[in-house]
Amino acid sequence: MSFFILSLLLIFAFTAKALKWRKIFFVSLLMFSSLFLLTGIGIIPSYLLSTLQEQYQVKHKVKWSDNNAIVLLGAGTQFIDRSNNFEPTFFSFGRIHETVAQYYDCAEQDSICKIIISGGDAQGNGVTEADIYKKELLRLDIPVQDIILEADSVNTWKNAQFTSVLLNQQQTETVVLVSSGLHIKRSQLYFKHFGINTLPMRADYMDARVSTIPLWYNFAVTDFALHEYTGIARYHWYNFTGWNVTQEQPGDV
Repeated sequence: MSFFILSLLLIFAFTAKALKWRKIFFVSLLMFSSLFLLTGIGIIPSYLLSTLQEQYQVKHKVKWSDNNAIVLLGAGTQFIDRSNNFEPTFFSFGRIHETVAQYYDCAEQDSICKIIISGGDAQGNGVTEADIYKKELLRLDIPVQDIILEADSVNTWKNAQFTSVLLNQQQTETVVLVSSGLHIKRSQLYFKHFGINTLPMRADYMDARVSTIPLWYNFAVTDFALHEYTGIARYHWYNFTGWNVTQEQPGDV
């Protein structure tokens, strides 16, 4: 997305030059150069990522209730050629680790502790994230009876919509939401829309790399951040226009 924006600025600048709009050409070129440099050296992505993740830096200890659920949001699957199997993606293992850690912490309280894995076949691989992640949880000695699959969702909005049904069925009191640090803010917003108050638990924390020269990494993490901001903005726009499905009252679950 960052390269798309920069490309549009560059095209606009040279269009202005062709039309002999000198002031517009120089302003556009200055904007392009500034955005490219500030993004590449890490200034813009540092700000964007900090705004998304700052409030989730500290992982607060959960006060477990009698009936608890840990929601693990999927982050894709990866096919491994030599083993001829699917595995969770690189971005998923932190979420799986955090989910397992929270489960064992909950289990120590002698409470009901369920893990809901939310993720369908968003990539069209023929397998669901829920099924693949379940194998990893079983490998880490999570009891099969404590794993619930939500294998129909293909995006974060559907994660929240479909998981809310399962949480209602389970009459869950405490819901811990596990995802990547930059994804938690948007995820919580969507879950709240469907009446679910969640306790956020980040699995990882993404940061930019401040450098004296532009780095491709900073453009990549800028795109991750812009994807989240776009999702948040789209949610508020859809609410304003009435395009979102019926909203529930927070606290219903």
